[in-house]
Amino acid sequence: MSGGLKSGLIFAVVSVVAVIGLSFIPFIGFFCCGPLASMALGAIAGYIGIRWSDPTAGVGSGALAGGVAGIGAFVGSVLYTVIILILLQSDPALFEQLIESQLAGQPLPPGLTMDDMRSFVAIGIPILGFCAGLIHLLFAALLGALGGWLAVRQRPQPMPPAYPAA
Repeated sequence: MSGGLKSGLIFAVVSVVAVIGLSFIPFIGFFCCGPLASMALGAIAGYIGIRWSDPTAGVGSGALAGGVAGIGAFVGSVLYTVIILILLQSDPALFEQLIESQLAGQPLPPGLTMDDMRSFVAIGIPILGFCAGLIHLLFAALLGALGGWLAVRQRPQPMPPAYPAA
């Protein structure tokens, strides 16, 4: 198994846990802390993936490691939204309180019932998690390539041959 794949798999597990855990931070967790964690872990996975690879490995190994770590962040994002959906559906009073707080005391629009809102949320939250997970995956792969590039640049360069003095 290549160093990039090993690093990616390790950081994929870390990404799942980090994205789920940080997404529970109120207000900024899902849209700020989770993506920042996936980007940082993707870059670190790319860097370590190059360090663990053979000396001829290029930036592609870093992008592979970042992409695999990004898949972990994608899974974490989807799992987080599924957990939130389960919590909202298990407690109808919590769901109604959430909808009322978002509407700021305004009545539901004409023709919409609370059941319609439940259906919308049941469809919308997983779609939101899927789209956010794709963004996590994309940025983790891109920053994995950046981390790989940094690792390639830091490799010790061979000394040029010495020419005899004439």
